[in-house]
Amino acid sequence: MGDRDLQNNLMESLRQEFGADDRVIKWLEKVLDCDYSSARRKYICETKLSIANLEGIARKAPHLLNQGLQDLLPRNAMLVHYSSFRDRREINLYLRSIIKRFEQAYRQKAELKYVARDLPLFYFLSNRHLADFKFSLWAHQLPGRGMIHIGDETFALCLEVFRLYKAIDSIEVWNQHVLLNQFNMIRWYCSYQKIDVNFTNSLYRAMHLQLEEYKKWAKKGVKEGGGNLDLLFTDFMTMNNGGMLETGRSKVLMSAVSNVNFITFNGGLPCENFTNDFELHCSYATSVSRSNVLARDRIFNQILQDLKGHGA
Repeated sequence: MGDRDLQNNLMESLRQEFGADDRVIKWLEKVLDCDYSSARRKYICETKLSIANLEGIARKAPHLLNQGLQDLLPRNAMLVHYSSFRDRREINLYLRSIIKRFEQAYRQKAELKYVARDLPLFYFLSNRHLADFKFSLWAHQLPGRGMIHIGDETFALCLEVFRLYKAIDSIEVWNQHVLLNQFNMIRWYCSYQKIDVNFTNSLYRAMHLQLEEYKKWAKKGVKEGGGNLDLLFTDFMTMNNGGMLETGRSKVLMSAVSNVNFITFNGGLPCENFTNDFELHCSYATSVSRSNVLARDRIFNQILQDLKGHGA
């Protein structure tokens, strides 16, 4: 693999990231600290990227290097993007990264394949109480300082992620017992007086309302924002929570590792393995979108009944 092959692949990654050529050139102009003409020559591979140029691109957008290096690396070697957070600033950075990725996915008409062993991330972004609880849990604040109450800026970012999610087509495989882990966590933190009964009840009410929305979307096969939804349920799950955005040109896998750690892969073997496992689960699961009315009613009614039993 020659230098120009690497540079061509990197520029193709930037085209996929930003779309229009002019946007890519202006991005390079800023990142490489050069004039527009110099950035354009590097973009069309008329001049070579220097080591310093590559370092600048790596610092600003490390996930793009996978595309450039994919022909050089072995199939089981890859670059990953690792996300975790402990405070509001890091939460906001994480949410902005999702927004950027979802905006690109929407432009490219990507499809989201999502596995919900536990309640999916997007579910918690639809309601302020749910977001407070989830981010407090993820940031490891509940055992010590207690509940994080997110500010208006953070909640606005949550709602923007949720809006984009509703606009993107998705195939989602949910564990039928998707609430069990939530019940156990909430009960445990309530017993240690990290959250009170009133807040617990507000969580259950919010869960109930959002489940009713998902049931409506499943019936129509379309989410409120216009994205198609194929929702499937299974009574066993061997995969972790996570999702893969896929277009004809690229695959981006976002997978949870431990409680609050998220790893993003651009293509490669992890995406292939996720696809194989996802298709296996789909073959076993029951689709309740636009079909299987009895199964849809039975599963949602059972989940809602479980919530009612916990005070919702």
